[in-house]
Amino acid sequence: MLDRFMERLAECQAPEDAFGALMSASHELGFDACSYTNLALLARPWLNAERMLPTFGLPEKWGIRYAEQAYHTIDPILLTCRASGAPLVWSDIEARGRLKRPQKTFMQEAAEFGLREGLSFTIGRGQPEMIAVAYVSGEPRRISRKDTLTARSVATIFHLVYDQLTAPQPSVLEDCRPALSTRELQCLEWVCRGKSSWAIAEILGLSPKTIDHYLANASRKLETSSRVTAAVRAVQLGLIQP
Repeated sequence: MLDRFMERLAECQAPEDAFGALMSASHELGFDACSYTNLALLARPWLNAERMLPTFGLPEKWGIRYAEQAYHTIDPILLTCRASGAPLVWSDIEARGRLKRPQKTFMQEAAEFGLREGLSFTIGRGQPEMIAVAYVSGEPRRISRKDTLTARSVATIFHLVYDQLTAPQPSVLEDCRPALSTRELQCLEWVCRGKSSWAIAEILGLSPKTIDHYLANASRKLETSSRVTAAVRAVQLGLIQP
């Protein structure tokens, strides 16, 4: 799934195209919708509605209600994710039985808007702008560890591409492309095709440890935190073809 998602993102020319790819991926994962929200905008939605709503992805009436009631100040899911950064399945927090009455009311109201189960987490902890991501289902469902890992990988890749597409001067990135070695580029190309270190090592006739070394160097040069996001950035910069 990730390789198909990366290929689609690599073809996106506008932010709305990238968010459409994210929505499609959320459906493939079995969710009804998803949202990608800059937390800095929640405190002042009247100034930034045009920036927040295009990637909100949830019922618009719920978004308006959320902003009017300043629910970001009591939302137990958001508060927990901001504090820990770890993915959170919504039903888990209710099962803990530690919600205050306003928070219980909030969860009940969300369910009335069709938001009955979900998976939430944040991206960019410790950075000036933290992003809240939520995958939502209208019905109760089991969310596996595999679902969680895949959903988080998808959102992280989307975050990188969306950030590039909304940058005021994207040409600056193209003018400052890092110099990667032939082996580093080869490894990234195979990552785009969904290959593991072991598989790439077999293809290139190298050891998995050597492949890991090349990919770590590529990630460092591209200023990314993983091989997957490094591959996406390399595609966006025109260094490799998906």
